[in-house]
Amino acid sequence: MIILNDKKKNPGLISLLYVTDAGESGEFKKFSTEKGFALEICNDFQTACDISKSKQPDLIILESDNNALADRLIRELSASGFHSKPAVFLCLSEYPLPDLRVKLLRDGVDHFLIKPFLSEEVKEKIGFFFDKENVSRLNHTLSQKLGKTTDYLKRFKQELKQTKTELYEERLALNQALKQVNRMANERIRFKKDIKNIKGILETNMEGVSEILAGLIKERIEKSRGHGERVARIADFLAEQLKIDEKRQKDLRKAAMLHETGLLFVPEVILRNEKDQLPDFEKDLIMQYPVKGAGLLSTLPEFRNCAEVIRHLNENSDGTGKPDGLKRKYIPLLSRVLAGADVFDTLREKDATSLEKMLTKLEEYSGTRLDPTIVSLLEEYAVLHMDSGESCIKGKSIHQLEPGMTLGTSLFTNTGTKLFSANTLLTQEAIDKIKKYSREYPVDETVYIKV
Repeated sequence: MIILNDKKKNPGLISLLYVTDAGESGEFKKFSTEKGFALEICNDFQTACDISKSKQPDLIILESDNNALADRLIRELSASGFHSKPAVFLCLSEYPLPDLRVKLLRDGVDHFLIKPFLSEEVKEKIGFFFDKENVSRLNHTLSQKLGKTTDYLKRFKQELKQTKTELYEERLALNQALKQVNRMANERIRFKKDIKNIKGILETNMEGVSEILAGLIKERIEKSRGHGERVARIADFLAEQLKIDEKRQKDLRKAAMLHETGLLFVPEVILRNEKDQLPDFEKDLIMQYPVKGAGLLSTLPEFRNCAEVIRHLNENSDGTGKPDGLKRKYIPLLSRVLAGADVFDTLREKDATSLEKMLTKLEEYSGTRLDPTIVSLLEEYAVLHMDSGESCIKGKSIHQLEPGMTLGTSLFTNTGTKLFSANTLLTQEAIDKIKKYSREYPVDETVYIKV
């Protein structure tokens, strides 16, 4: 065995094991460090096999007039467990016949070198081999990802089946009529069929889960069509005002689009009725829908963050909400933002058709259902995006305030302290108070005044 140059000293070289029984007349002289090769020569075929297993070169060139020995070495190399299979080139005096070419290729030969040949030819062929290996590894990686995606789908299907069982047992515990149980079972079957129909999309792209669930919510809950998109737009506005980073904004958008996922587990007959007409246990079932939806979404790693946002959707700022009775700052910020956006869109669609009415409603929720800071930003959103009707509300800087002006929205400091409510008639004393707080605890630069 002869080592002419060492790859360890030149890591950018192609490591070449040249196996020959041609002695000094072999073609190995064409390979040098200057031409990009780390050459190792071996004259014994068995030793060559051992070296191949231990050092695992990039390329093995076999040069022998003894076809039987060369054939045996090729088979042994093919049977060896290489971490990364080296290229095997066979050096011959003339091109082999078709049948022999097929046999050698099946045994493990990657290319043929016909003497005389150039080292550049070898580099071109080894380049093709490396490209093929890269494609093979990429294909293996994609196959693994596809396998993981399939596993996610299996777990998703298992969770759906488990949810169906839990709902069935819950209905039995509440002594509901057999007709209601059958209706719910039929809905679960239909829901299962819908999931089966979109399984192909989920297998290719886990991002499709978000679009699919949003579509199911629209299809199942007629009142919610467009609700998720509107809540997402409002939540984006609030997040920008609160300077929430882009990564958390992305989780917030997902949560806004999917916050009604838990309603898919509520029987349709309950959803058709007004909330105040439902018995207590059905009201509680609806109140807990964010927890149900979060439980489902949290089984998928990509949706765990938005699931945590959705879970606390029904927490109230005064601590009277579900599921944990958290208060103000103990409620996650993104959950407070989502709750505000959800309440705003619900009010706009059901009750508050005018800007004035919307501002009045929001005042009622401040400090009870919603965080006062969120209410302040929602009032600003209402002024910017709703028709003011007969009244007109315009933004003024603090230094433009004058006695006799009427606040169009509530005024808060950046720490959440409420200074004045909407419709407050400003006096000089009130303006001085605003300026004082603005120096110590900054107030929003724009104050909205009724004109």
